[in-house]
Amino acid sequence: MSNDNITLLGEVTIEILERFAFLLGDPAAAGAAPAPPAAAWLTTMTFTGPRRGTLGLATTAALARTMAANLFGREPGEVTDEEAADALKEFLNVACGDYLHELEGNEPLYDLSAPVVVPADRAALMARLAGREQYALNVEGQPLFVFLGD
Repeated sequence: MSNDNITLLGEVTIEILERFAFLLGDPAAAGAAPAPPAAAWLTTMTFTGPRRGTLGLATTAALARTMAANLFGREPGEVTDEEAADALKEFLNVACGDYLHELEGNEPLYDLSAPVVVPADRAALMARLAGREQYALNVEGQPLFVFLGD
């Protein structure tokens, strides 16, 4: 996939952040991506059809709780880990659907896997992001990385 596609994914992610989670995402300046967090939640899903690949995001548990809190109309401290993980899964599912729609329009059909969330330390996250096209955002002072891969 091309850099244009990762830029499109970043733009879709920013729009979904606003629409879905009521959050503002600022793209990282070129060469100034935020440092990967020491502990992250890595969320991935695959898609198959005219294109096939993996779409993923990585962020902190704190941002996941903020997303879930905004969805549920609660405070982040009231959100369970399970609810926060579910919010990340749904966010990625919506982002994947919107991204593929932007690329292909209404016609092609895709099979999407169920999103999966796993904890990742900085080393595991860096290994997962290595060699993959990625787009980094700052959201409420927290890093959010979206990426494409095979």
